[in-house]
Amino acid sequence: MGQIIKICSTDMRKALQNVTRQYYVGDLSRPQAIEFIKDVRVEIGLSCYQEYQSEPAHTHSVATEYQYVICGWTEYLDVKTGETYEFKTGDFYAIVPGTEYAQRVKAGTKILFIKVPSVNDKRIVGLNEEQLLWCNAKMKTVRTDYYHEDNAPLANSIKPAAAVAIFNERNEILMLHRRDNGMWTMPGGTMEYGESLTNCALREVKEECGLDVKIKDIVGTYTDPNIKIGYSDGEVRQEFTILYYGMAQGAVVLDDESSQYKWISLDRVFGLQMADSQKRRIRDVVEFLKTGQRKLI
Repeated sequence: MGQIIKICSTDMRKALQNVTRQYYVGDLSRPQAIEFIKDVRVEIGLSCYQEYQSEPAHTHSVATEYQYVICGWTEYLDVKTGETYEFKTGDFYAIVPGTEYAQRVKAGTKILFIKVPSVNDKRIVGLNEEQLLWCNAKMKTVRTDYYHEDNAPLANSIKPAAAVAIFNERNEILMLHRRDNGMWTMPGGTMEYGESLTNCALREVKEECGLDVKIKDIVGTYTDPNIKIGYSDGEVRQEFTILYYGMAQGAVVLDDESSQYKWISLDRVFGLQMADSQKRRIRDVVEFLKTGQRKLI
């Protein structure tokens, strides 16, 4: 008699809130957060990394590992040869038995893994000082901005985002110097599940520079498909940002995304090194403050 077995996506999401790795199939001895399918031939599961993580170096004597990067970025270090391997969104790879490796993973990465057969053959291997440093060094994301460029890569991502033109009592605008591209920018970031764009703006400002800001208006919307942001993990994001106007008081406290900040007057801000898309937004801020005209792109 035939049978179709389902593992509900809601149960998967709940299980992965508390663990990095969840198994769905395999000859498993440890209890799992959700019911799994018993099978001695294969292990299947999902690894979700909310934060940067390095996996303990190990090897498998019998099993072959197959992995598919659903999203994100991961790197492997072959312990014996010293060679490094990089895998990004959409990449598929196999790790053959006997390979001794360390792994580090960028926050936000999801990897589907398959291990054949389902056996407990994992053996931890030692690392030298240089290899340990490699594991502990966080992966650095490099950002490249594309502004109406013919050679720009195709977009593979759209994420709603909010930015804020923040002014102080001296009518100076706050600019942050980003570590990932060395450019100056207004604070902002991408929206998360369960929040509005306005709440996204408030949260991002608080996280990036420690300020409580009062949102007063909208400067404009920016959804130009010819403006893209490429990241070293393979994501190419099409522009989708709402720019707010806000006022703030207090001291700036930066997170690790920025190296420095400036409160600077609008007649001097264009002397800072900025992406062309950021310059356009600053020009729109100037026009908005003069005329109240919003920019809708």
